[in-house]
Amino acid sequence: MAYKNEKGQVLMTFVLAMGGLMGFAGLAIDMGMLRYEKRLQETAADSAAVAAASNLAYGGITSGALNASAANGFTDNGDGQVSNCTGSSAAIGTVCVQVNNPPASGPHAGNAAYVEVLVASVQPTYFMQVLGVDKATVTARAVAANLGAGPASGCLYALDPDSAGIEGVNINGNATLNASQCGIVDNGDFNTSGNALTVSAGTFSVSGVWPELGTGNVTCTYSSVCPALGTPAGGDPLAYLTPPPVGTPVNFNSANIQPGTYNGISLNGNGTYTFPAGTYVLDGGSFTCSGTPTIMGTNVMFYFTNGATINCTGNVKIQLSAANSGPYTGILFYQDPGDTNGPSLGGDSSSFYQGALYFPTSEITWFGNGSLNTGANYTLVVAAAVALSGHPTVAINSNYSSLPGGVNIIKNATLTE
Repeated sequence: MAYKNEKGQVLMTFVLAMGGLMGFAGLAIDMGMLRYEKRLQETAADSAAVAAASNLAYGGITSGALNASAANGFTDNGDGQVSNCTGSSAAIGTVCVQVNNPPASGPHAGNAAYVEVLVASVQPTYFMQVLGVDKATVTARAVAANLGAGPASGCLYALDPDSAGIEGVNINGNATLNASQCGIVDNGDFNTSGNALTVSAGTFSVSGVWPELGTGNVTCTYSSVCPALGTPAGGDPLAYLTPPPVGTPVNFNSANIQPGTYNGISLNGNGTYTFPAGTYVLDGGSFTCSGTPTIMGTNVMFYFTNGATINCTGNVKIQLSAANSGPYTGILFYQDPGDTNGPSLGGDSSSFYQGALYFPTSEITWFGNGSLNTGANYTLVVAAAVALSGHPTVAINSNYSSLPGGVNIIKNATLTE
């Protein structure tokens, strides 16, 4: 009889042990599911912080973060406050995406150069319900800043993958493109069949294909994959720019050059023309050169609208530098995105264009038979497409020492926490 009683005790002990083991197994499953959700939320928080930091220069911090988080599966329905996901009354399925600029905690708290994003969600539990816990709040956090661009950051962007049948980087002749300390971003194909284009770049990404290079070659300073084919298309790094005021256009007087709005600028002969610092708006008429003029200007910005562009090639000597302060710091040429007339740039071996050349919906063509643009400390080319005609050697430098703090006008949003 004692033996039978002992068997019953063993059975009860086994049942109790199994119940405990099942409880621990259930707890482990719940915790595993919550950890999985947190990994998903960390991805959303990272993306949201980078998107917010990318908008620091021109607004839309919160909307950028919310859109990025939603794209990663976490759409805010908690009024942007994490506290609405942590209270006892928070319903399962509530998602709270909170954006703090500056961060409210951590080593960068109070620093407006950083953005903190918290992504919280109220998740259901399953096995933990036997312990009276039917939900849990999971929170992920990320901090990003818009820091200065480093080596191989973009300096030449060909934005349009179609460009009326023109490859993003197009060549007609025998040309050399030197951008060894920065990156080339080509949203189209790279096809120089039958021509010779020698490219030296920090990095070279091509969204399309590279069917044939012709007789040139491509080398990269910072990447062994050169060019990198099939990469995601790059965005417009200067899309944040807003146009300057456009006044009533007047005739240009080369004997008394002043900032203002003009119906065209025409320079010819062999005279010297100096543009004082300021903003020059060309409304309807282009900036053209002929003969062998010398054209100088420091701390200037030219805005082209209503079909205007710039066409200066041949033996002209042109040395123009963008402003290093004010709302158009680092911007030399800025064409209205509604205009598609492409510029033609050239000059003698001493000519240079220092600053951003922004023609987002048209093709820039570099003309010449010698070295061009070597005197520019930095040049940023952003256009629908880029072409080289003749036998030019075009330098795209990236020494931003003349700008305040020596920083690039393009900044990279980077995760810091």
